[in-house]
Amino acid sequence: MSKAKDDAKQTIMTCDFEIKGQIPKEAFEMFAVAQAKILGLRGYITQVSEDCFKGQLQGEGRVIEAFKQLILSAAEYVAAVKEFVIKNLKAIDDYTYKAFEVKAK
Repeated sequence: MSKAKDDAKQTIMTCDFEIKGQIPKEAFEMFAVAQAKILGLRGYITQVSEDCFKGQLQGEGRVIEAFKQLILSAAEYVAAVKEFVIKNLKAIDDYTYKAFEVKAK
């Protein structure tokens, strides 16, 4: 099988996400970045208010869902995370981010 066919069968998805809750900023951002890198996701996370993080994820759909489940089930944050919403999920032709990072607001 050629590389082109390999790439074609793995659809790259992009979505916006929002995580709400009383979550410790630095520790949570580092945790999110570490999990995204392990899963091979790209995009960013940024804290937009005291109780809300927003960002964008790019990767396979099942990997985006795995990231959501990891965040929701992380023992140290399970009580803190009130909500994890994925919005605007759609397929894209190519990545627009090189990695997953923390963006300053």
